[in-house]
Amino acid sequence: MVTGSRSFRSLEDFISNLHKCGAALTDFKGAKIPTIYIDARRYDEILKRIYSQKVAVDTLLNIFHDGRHVFVDVQMKFLNTDLQENYLLYANNMIEFFESLSETGLISLAPDPSSISNSSNVFIIQLPKKELAEKALQIIRKNASNKVGLHDDCYDKRL
Repeated sequence: MVTGSRSFRSLEDFISNLHKCGAALTDFKGAKIPTIYIDARRYDEILKRIYSQKVAVDTLLNIFHDGRHVFVDVQMKFLNTDLQENYLLYANNMIEFFESLSETGLISLAPDPSSISNSSNVFIIQLPKKELAEKALQIIRKNASNKVGLHDDCYDKRL
């Protein structure tokens, strides 16, 4: 089970730890699946570690907010391995991403499309408790102010 959370002390800490490779919605059999892009080498490392194994991924959405800014630290623990991945996202500009997450109960990892020519590689993870994503969306909607944002170079503009 994923436990604990990373510690952030200031807005600058959050900004400096934002996930850099981006996130988007990927079409999969007519559904929009929230996808976190990761470095192609890291994606390959993860797949090699879990290849030919039954894979279970415990996913935790750790939400940090101050009534204006909302950050979500997506923590993924690949059970029966020592793999744990963390992706800090700025939720104010990603409402559709989290709406799709709560609707589908799915999240995927994919290699950063700018680093590869074949973008059909997607590793889809089913959330163990979809209702937690629905609760996270409620918190995000309640606390994210669309009137504020981070500097243009600090968050993902793909969504």
